Amino acid sequence: MGDSSVKMREGFRREREGFRREREFMEKVRQCGGFDIEHLMKAKPGLCNFVASETTKDKPAPRYIVLYARLGIHKYNMIQGTNLELHGIEKYNVLRKIPYFIHFVTAVAKDPAAGGSLVTFQTSFYEEVYGKSLSCFIARPKPGPHEEDNAYNLWVQSDDESDDESEDKSELPEWPGENAFDDKKHYYVVEKSELGKNDWIRVYLELAFLVPNLSIRSLDLSKVVITKVAVYTSDEDMALPNEKLNARNAIFYIKYEYCPNENKDHGCKPTRDGVAIVRRKMDKISGDTTLSFQGDCNWRDTFL
Repeated sequence: MGDSSVKMREGFRREREGFRREREFMEKVRQCGGFDIEHLMKAKPGLCNFVASETTKDKPAPRYIVLYARLGIHKYNMIQGTNLELHGIEKYNVLRKIPYFIHFVTAVAKDPAAGGSLVTFQTSFYEEVYGKSLSCFIARPKPGPHEEDNAYNLWVQSDDESDDESEDKSELPEWPGENAFDDKKHYYVVEKSELGKNDWIRVYLELAFLVPNLSIRSLDLSKVVITKVAVYTSDEDMALPNEKLNARNAIFYIKYEYCPNENKDHGCKPTRDGVAIVRRKMDKISGDTTLSFQGDCNWRDTFL
């Protein structure tokens, strides 16, 4: 009995020591904003669920990381009125913290307004583990060595907000009725010619695919064709109908076709139609942007 008590106390001591080391490590990661943490990784405690990855020519970033970077740049462009474009991914880190994963992406953005000059861009996301929402709380060019870096405060603030029970977690609406889009005060049906210059709409659609289905590695999103997009907003004060595309709070109704080629394992599959519904909410003060997803998600039957 005495030996077992000693072993139990020793086990508790080691457990407490492990938690202490993990807290200290994560505090150092937070001080770096979750981004430039390579110098810390050798001291990472074994049980800490923080993973750092760098991209190479032979090991590019996963598709969902590319989409996260594009979404972060889109958020920055919306707020700043800029037109940055994604040029590439440098590295990405993730903290697995159930019920969220927290992603930190360091990318390279191109600025067409500055002759195509390149800028290091940092963006961070909370991803709900069950794939129904994605929140961007950092999206900015990387601060210079003499600039103030508020990533730590933004992370702490967002951490608190992620535990806020007042957060809107209501279900998204169903696809509207047949004549709903005739309501021009609240709906705008996007012209096909507008999809190219608003390519972030496709980012929304691809995220609606990928976020709930990251375990499926063979999705070929190049075969997805957008056939209709409508946007809803309760804001009636917009001068032009297409200004609804830039509303802070809006719901996007996206119809698409998936056009598979013949597959040697599954035969020739017919074109499939589907819908995705994406809600965008942007905080007026912090700029934190959350996308919530709903739609046809039986991707294993659709894509494989």
